[in-house]
Amino acid sequence: MIKVLIVDDSPEKSEIIKRFLIEECSISDEFIKTSKNVKEAKLSMYEENFELLLLDLVLPRDEDSDATPEDSIKLLNEIYYNNNIHIPIYIIGISQFDDLIISHQESFDDKLWHLITFSFSNNSWKDKLNSKVCYINSLKERFKNSLESKDNFDIGIICALDRPEFNEVLNLDCKWEKINTNDDDSFVFYKGKINTINGTNYSIIACSINRMGMQATASISTKIIEKYNISYLFMTGICAGIKDKELNFGDIIISENITDYGSGKMIENDNKEFSLKPEPHQIPTDQGLISKVSTFLRDPDELSKIQNKFKGKKPGYSLKAKIGPTTSGSYVVASESLVKNITTQNRKLLGIDMEGYGMYLSCHFSKNTKALLIKSVCDFADIKKDDDYQEYASFTSSNFLYNFIFNML
Repeated sequence: MIKVLIVDDSPEKSEIIKRFLIEECSISDEFIKTSKNVKEAKLSMYEENFELLLLDLVLPRDEDSDATPEDSIKLLNEIYYNNNIHIPIYIIGISQFDDLIISHQESFDDKLWHLITFSFSNNSWKDKLNSKVCYINSLKERFKNSLESKDNFDIGIICALDRPEFNEVLNLDCKWEKINTNDDDSFVFYKGKINTINGTNYSIIACSINRMGMQATASISTKIIEKYNISYLFMTGICAGIKDKELNFGDIIISENITDYGSGKMIENDNKEFSLKPEPHQIPTDQGLISKVSTFLRDPDELSKIQNKFKGKKPGYSLKAKIGPTTSGSYVVASESLVKNITTQNRKLLGIDMEGYGMYLSCHFSKNTKALLIKSVCDFADIKKDDDYQEYASFTSSNFLYNFIFNML
């Protein structure tokens, strides 16, 4: 709703205009202010922003002065050079005297403002004023929507590393454009869009954290949530799979819930040996998202399409995807005994990574953003750990996310 300042030394005329704005233009009384002279008008514009100024063409300078046309025009001109005045979006000059309308036409035309002839007996001025109010309301709403949409996105996608993880995200058909955040940001953001099979057009903001770890992930997740007001935050990339869960290189793990396996109490025994007494905190994935993923997985052809699309090195197994628990920690794991120790916290555990819990924790605190971790197996956290399938795993996870959004979200 717009705010209006009426500047007129005639209480009767001022009240008629005010009642019209309230009853016919649906502007609340609290959004309308009146001033009787130039001095009062300037004070009002020092203190507040008004979208519309209704200015009588004959005004007194202050309460002790006589009304003159010169003081009205002086106020009109001062609005442009007095830095303390908040310039209204639109200014309309009002007078019941035709000769004043004619003599001031040039002053208002120069500044693209408008003049209206007021009458106590003729209501033609009301239609003209109403059309201007409608225009200003529309202009304000479009401007508001433009500002809001500029920094609003539906979906966020993050990866730990530029290569190979984020590189595969940028290869998705999202019409990516690098954007300038204009705030000395150390992160490089890309914007894109996905037009789904159902006709929904999702706007996307994406970036690489360019370092591993839950702390860095939590930091960038919080930044994206607060700055871009996203509804969903996804993370793709690589993770370690648990050997006895029938997982192969490149297989996709969708996190049903996530924990921090390093959370708990460090204790020392009599031999001065330290051990962790775990107290994992579990954060679940939104059940609605899990339900949609489960429905999506009923079509086995979707996974075949992803596997066949990849042209690099890939294993000779059919691609699979599983929904289940995952866990995160602060260090790279390459130890079967440590993996065994971690899996004692959750016998159904599917995967281990270094970032997911940080993202889930940020979304948990935001309440308005749903998190989903989709990562693919590139190793099994043992001594045989290598980089042979990192590119394939990054590809399968990112393409699974794209196809899921396109078909189900």
